[in-house]
Amino acid sequence: MDVFETRFNTSGDTLTAVYEELIGNGLTELDPFADSKEAVEAWEVGNFESLICHNVADVRRTRALMRLAERYCSKSHFTMRSLDPVASEGR
Repeated sequence: MDVFETRFNTSGDTLTAVYEELIGNGLTELDPFADSKEAVEAWEVGNFESLICHNVADVRRTRALMRLAERYCSKSHFTMRSLDPVASEGR
């Protein structure tokens, strides 16, 4: 969350904390977990509905923060990474 910490002077170090500090808690209220660590536990016990709700809330929070950052930060402050799987050699 470096861009948000340096450009917006946030004190949060998690997606949820930065989102709440800069935007509000609207999407956080949709998240069934108070902490992302709970998502691991949900996966392990097969609580996929809550896990999906958590993931959707994270994606929506990320999107809201990126829209905010696009308004106030130069594109040069962002590093794009591919989400494509890396092909292993020899295949």
